[in-house]
Amino acid sequence: MAKRPHLRRPVPVQEVLRGVLSPGDRESLELRQRIRRVWEAVVPAALLNRSRLVDLRRKELWVEVPDSPWSQELQFLKPKILAALEQALGPGKVKDLRVRVGEW
Repeated sequence: MAKRPHLRRPVPVQEVLRGVLSPGDRESLELRQRIRRVWEAVVPAALLNRSRLVDLRRKELWVEVPDSPWSQELQFLKPKILAALEQALGPGKVKDLRVRVGEW
């Protein structure tokens, strides 16, 4: 097995990611990070521990919860969450919030 070349200095993670990710990937990653920050600011702490951001597909944010009562709670908060996302990200980035019950 060949040894990897010795680096003269530590390389910042951001520099490594630039070489691996395409510009579209980086934009998507940044958008997801911004969504997570808004999510953590808007959703109550009890619900944060019972929900998981799963995916962003076709401008729909998919969230997974362990059971139906938490799904219903998120449905009540949906207008508030979507308004906060629109304010933070700009119009049209996230158009809908979809909740599914999944295995935890």
